[in-house]
Amino acid sequence: MRRHKIFAVAGNPILHSKSPDLFNEAFRALSIEAVYTRIAATHAKEVIDLARDMGLAGLNITSPFKEDIMPYLDSVHKRARIIGAVNTIVKKRGQFIGYNTDIEGVSGALKYNNITTKGANAVVIGASGAAKAAVYALLLSGAKVTIINRTFEKAKEVAKILQCDAYPMEDAGVSIAKAQILVSCISTGERVIDPSHLKNGLVVFDAYYSKNTALQKAAKAKGCKIIDGREWLLFQALPVFTLFTGKNPPVGVMRDALYRKTSSRKKNIALIGFMGTGKSTIAEELSKNYNMTTIDIDRLIEKRSRITIDEIFKSQGEKSFRDMEHKELRRIKGLSNVVVACGGGIVTEKRNIAIIKKTYISIWLWSKVEVILDRIGKDTTRPLLKGKNKIEKMKTLLGFRLYQYALTSDILINTEGKSPKELARIIHDEVHTTLRN
Repeated sequence: MRRHKIFAVAGNPILHSKSPDLFNEAFRALSIEAVYTRIAATHAKEVIDLARDMGLAGLNITSPFKEDIMPYLDSVHKRARIIGAVNTIVKKRGQFIGYNTDIEGVSGALKYNNITTKGANAVVIGASGAAKAAVYALLLSGAKVTIINRTFEKAKEVAKILQCDAYPMEDAGVSIAKAQILVSCISTGERVIDPSHLKNGLVVFDAYYSKNTALQKAAKAKGCKIIDGREWLLFQALPVFTLFTGKNPPVGVMRDALYRKTSSRKKNIALIGFMGTGKSTIAEELSKNYNMTTIDIDRLIEKRSRITIDEIFKSQGEKSFRDMEHKELRRIKGLSNVVVACGGGIVTEKRNIAIIKKTYISIWLWSKVEVILDRIGKDTTRPLLKGKNKIEKMKTLLGFRLYQYALTSDILINTEGKSPKELARIIHDEVHTTLRN
């Protein structure tokens, strides 16, 4: 049984998520042998398939999968079932169980900011899984809630289920005029609410924390009381930590991690992952379509040593190869606008992990062993796959490296069923969406 546990947050886009900062700092503070990364998925079923294939211990789910993920779970907690959205999945005795802690995210943030909800009029913008959790939390705390959405039919559906009022977006001004609390659950920083609807003293809680949104700017100009969207992230994460670990969360550590300013704006990309996941091919696609320079570590080693990787392993052994690998990684770390295709075993050395995490946005490319074997089964140049029982060797090797990949990665992308061009586009979109924010 693997001692180290792997957790992740899954969404699209997802590289902007600060959840890994909260959880990894908390794990370190309590000496828990676990790591938390991100998964960029294209659909909900892919998330659960990955979780099962990788043996993940738990997940957080964010936009746009909170509702769509539910049919693929083994069971769903009562509150999540009522809301119709899941933001947390825990693996228990081999079963994936869905929960919703966004309720605590909303209520905890409002309480922490000394906002009186009992008897208050509250408006929730949006009808997503997050919006439904916000409505539910406000109703539980005694507020009278109105939900407003661009698609009015969706707002009416939510209102019917949760027993609140619903209005179309064009009537937002009427509802906000009577409100003391406005919660926005729109997954965009663009303008949705007319600034003229806002008023001095209105509590504005925008769940979109990745950048200063149009709503936040207008609210500040109008003298509203603004609650930072990161508070929602923190307060929903506290019960998640207990669900994941069975321990009380180190709240101060997690808050510090959430609000810590980071000066690093990494633009270079490192592709990591097991053999046969397409690192070199995808690096070339990124180079061709997005004006980046490709560097292939294995090719650099072969060029410098003038023999193949296979010959290095045969004549000098794996230790010598790992030393060469580290030297090449050090030589190139000062370059800019590069995408680096790393060897499958580069993460087996802590010194390499340190360089990659400091210098690169690290993309973990994933495929199941059976898919990889189908891709490279006839390749006789892989030094670690000599002899018989290749699939068992690969599973054992991947099992040893899984935690190191997770520890090194900023984001995981499943390569199965996607072309190199499509994968390059996914990587480019994730990276540049985050850099713009």
